This record gives sequence, C-alpha cells and structure tokens, in this order.
Amino acid sequence: MLDAWLIENRGHQEEYLKIQVLWRLTGKLPAQQQLDFETVRERISETSPAAQLTLADNVARWWKYGLVAAMTGIFLLTALFYYQAAQNPAQSEEWVSKSAGPGKMSRVLLPDSTAVWLNSGSEIRYKRDFRDNKLRLVKLKGEAYFEVTHDSSHPFVVSSAGMNTTVYGTSFNVRAYDTEGVMVVAVNSGKVGVTTSETTKAVFLLPSEKLIYDRGKSVAHKISISSSDVDSWVSGELIFEQTPFNEVFEALERKYNIKINTGKTNYTGCKLTARFRNKSINEVLKTLNLSMNIRSKFVGQTIYIEGGGSCSSNK
Repeated sequence: MLDAWLIENRGHQEEYLKIQVLWRLTGKLPAQQQLDFETVRERISETSPAAQLTLADNVARWWKYGLVAAMTGIFLLTALFYYQAAQNPAQSEEWVSKSAGPGKMSRVLLPDSTAVWLNSGSEIRYKRDFRDNKLRLVKLKGEAYFEVTHDSSHPFVVSSAGMNTTVYGTSFNVRAYDTEGVMVVAVNSGKVGVTTSETTKAVFLLPSEKLIYDRGKSVAHKISISSSDVDSWVSGELIFEQTPFNEVFEALERKYNIKINTGKTNYTGCKLTARFRNKSINEVLKTLNLSMNIRSKFVGQTIYIEGGGSCSSNK
C-alpha cells in the first residue's frame, strides 16, 4: 500500500522524505544486533545486581525513546493520510472554465464528446470529473450552441442564471447574458425541457421551437422559428427581433470587440428588428444611422453615437 502511494506522484515521495527526516530528528537509536537468548541470560546472571539494574535502565530507556520515535512516525503518517484524503473531494469538485473573448468564437469539446460553440463574451464551466457524475452539468454565462452526445442514463443540464435546460442527446442553443433582460432557448434537433427558478414544471421544446423568458416579469412564452435561426450566429449572422437598443449595442461590442459610447442620449424604448449576415461593423452602423437618424464616429476602438433620441413611445 505504501509503495503504491509513493509511486502515485512525485509529491508523495517528497512528503515521505520529509517524514523520514522528522523521524531521524526524534532521536538516533543504536543499531540493533541479533543476540542469542541463552548468551544474554548467562551474561545477565553473571553481572551484579547493580549492573543488572543499569542494563535494565538502558533497555527501558531504549524502549522509551524507540516508542516515542515510532509514535511520532505513526502520527505523521496518519496525519499525511488524512490530509491526502481530504484533498480528494476538493479535486473532484474542481471546475474547468472555457471562454470566448470579445470579437471571438470558440469551439469546446467536453469530456463526453459533446461539442459546444461559445459566442463572444461567453463562458462555460464544468467539473473536471464530468463523465463520472450522474448529471452532466454545465454552467453557462452568455450564449452557446450545444451538440450533445446521447446518454440516456446521464442527463445533460445547462444551468444559466436561474434557468435549467435538460436534455439527453440533442442540438440546441442557450442565450443568457447577464446584461440582457431575456433568456432564450432554441432547439435544432431532439427535445429539451426548460425549468426556471420560479417553477419546477418543465416547458418542453421540439425542433424549430424557441422559449423566451423575461427575467423582469418572470414570464416565459414559446414560439416557432426557422431551424436555420437556431445556430445562425455560429455562421456569423446577427439577428435582432424587437431587441432593445442597449442590448443591440452590447451585442455589437461583443462581436466586433469595440466600445460604443452613446453619451447622454437616452435610447430607452428604442428597438431594432434586422438581420446582418457576415457584415462589417461599418455596414451595420449604416443601417443603424438610417433607422435611428443617428451619426456614428470611430475613434480608435470606440464608436461615438450622436443624434436620434428617446423612443419611449415605441412598442
């Protein structure tokens, strides 16, 4: 058992060397010699009572120091064992994080071969022992498209800001940015069940169906969509459907890795419905300039927006 523990990794060998040093520091015992029992008894009988007492004292002293050293070593080994045991749960709880920075998209392959596409400014987290858990749990911030490896005995769950999406093997998209007022789940194939922090009753989605959950009102509704819209962003398409302008600006900042400064102009209530397929930021701005009667100016990596006004009367 000790040998197996030592060869497990170099850290164990270093700990064992420390224990050996401590052992030596507790006292250096004389080397033991194998003696014939009869010879020892004859020598004891020939010595005086005082010499026998001295010999007995020496033997007792050796036993005392030997016992102290042995107990110290046992204590250190026991402490080390429990320390290592205590570390194992922490290791099993270790989370792996994968993200896509501003202006970038990334593809992640999970330990169960599930493929995940992360949109810009998004992050997923999963346990290092992902495949060993009954539940294949992934925590999401932002937007991601999943192609889940089928495993009926291990449900796949995406947890995102109070909304859980459960599947067994399917392809679907989850959008849950912290700064947006709604969360969206859309299905491309298979079937998923969605629950929220307000209700444990699942809403089931089939292919070409989308669930839109309003965080502020705690209300969800389901609509039908084109299957090509589920993962349109993966191919570079931007789709806005009555999207508030502040969320439009945030989406542009993430996709093009820029900053948008609107100054003191209030665009509350302004919404945009538009599609941009692999368009540059300049082409997108032209559309915004016309639809909102605004002016935009690039300064470095920042776009300054001027003009237009409040759209509070827009619905």
